[in-house]
Amino acid sequence: MDKTKQIWYRYTNDKKQLTLDCYELLSRLYIQLGQNPEPEIIVALNKIFVEDLASFYGSMEMDEVSYALNKGIRETEPPVFINVPTWSKFLRDHKNKEIKRRANNQIEEYTIYRKRIKSMNQLVEGREVKKIGNANNNK
Repeated sequence: MDKTKQIWYRYTNDKKQLTLDCYELLSRLYIQLGQNPEPEIIVALNKIFVEDLASFYGSMEMDEVSYALNKGIRETEPPVFINVPTWSKFLRDHKNKEIKRRANNQIEEYTIYRKRIKSMNQLVEGREVKKIGNANNNK
């Protein structure tokens, strides 16, 4: 595991970029839920989110945090709101599942997800793109 991608490393060495990444993640979560909060709300929550990640989930990578939150949103019955208890529950549940899988010598869910994304990217990279027709469908 690359330690430079972990939250604690990014928090101590590049907090500004970590804050921007967290802001983008929170914004995407709101979009997925169909909610449109004021930017001031996202900024205020973002400060708390960054501190929570650094304090309680420092060993996780940002991609893993994003995966856990996206999965949590999809597996939870509506209504879902983005707040401290919600992201804490999603991240805690993810960590506990991964710990149990490691204890049982099983491959972690996030590792499987990363391998699947990597293999899909390899398949797509070598493909040739062909133009079919023109953009306005005129003949």
